[in-house]
Amino acid sequence: MECRILGSCSGLLLLSVNNGLCVANPLIKKFRFLNQPRSRFLPNSLPVGLGHETKYIGFAVYEIDRTTQGFKTVCITEVEKINPDDDTTYRFEINAGDSWSFSKTKITCSTSDLDISMRKPVYLDGSLHWLRNDGSIVAFNPETEQARLISTEFPQELRALFAAGNNSLTLISAFKDVIYVYALENILTNPKWVLVRQIRNVVLDQTSVIRWNVEAYDGKCLVLRVETNNGSYNVRMIHGYDLRANKWGLMGSIQDWCDANGEFFQFTPSLSSSVIGLDKKEKEVVFYCDKKRISSLSSIMGLITDGISSEKMEKQVRKISVEEDKMKPVLFRPSLNFSDVERPNNKRQRVE
Repeated sequence: MECRILGSCSGLLLLSVNNGLCVANPLIKKFRFLNQPRSRFLPNSLPVGLGHETKYIGFAVYEIDRTTQGFKTVCITEVEKINPDDDTTYRFEINAGDSWSFSKTKITCSTSDLDISMRKPVYLDGSLHWLRNDGSIVAFNPETEQARLISTEFPQELRALFAAGNNSLTLISAFKDVIYVYALENILTNPKWVLVRQIRNVVLDQTSVIRWNVEAYDGKCLVLRVETNNGSYNVRMIHGYDLRANKWGLMGSIQDWCDANGEFFQFTPSLSSSVIGLDKKEKEVVFYCDKKRISSLSSIMGLITDGISSEKMEKQVRKISVEEDKMKPVLFRPSLNFSDVERPNNKRQRVE
């Protein structure tokens, strides 16, 4: 079985299942394969492991009305240049459930590649955002199909993660002692990266650490993956930092048989049964796939929903919608009852 999560938004998942793209709601077991006709931008064989191809794929879910959602999968591509020194022009290909089509929108900007460290674009305020090596950001609204370039400069520190924080784009710069959190402010007028948080990195055992990475951030929780050696074998642990409690906690471990390069996605369960593009007849959906893909898809959805009754999940979803201040469920999300590691007294910091 070859499968991978490529995106997560508003209770829907974008999946790569046996070289095919699929959108699914694992809670209500609805899905839609997006293969016919194939995208002209994506390779015929999608990567299962981490690969640079996936950073070109964006996934967005938006509200049509209070009871209906729509989704769009977007691929960004660079138009081939006649001369290497020419400006860079981007085009967009969109799939809303039925077929792939080119957007009429193009955007031309100074020459720079998409940031190689960016694993996936960030969806915020109705737009997908792609970070570039020169610090600028390409923003594309899948619903209006409008694009623009956000010109910014990177903080001098090494960047580790591009994410969405508290209603702002966020850059994480991580060091062995301190993790810096930057928010992009004044995005419409004079965008600047502003230091909003410093987190003491107290979970690293300097004597046994082999490698570590910042894996996820949502404004409430920061996720750190740490691989150490205990003298006999390597151990991969996941630590979480609760930004409201200023507290590190141990989330769990990654088994040896798991992919060491697996990604983390925030997943908020949704009971919405009306999603444009997923509301297709069963025979029509099956026509676009095969039994192997159906089996793989069922396994993925089962991993997410196994052990949680429908009644319990429904109560959880209702609780999320009412208590907006609660931490959203995250795949591999830490418990709110963190096991104590240290509680640094960090104050919110800004650099004007």
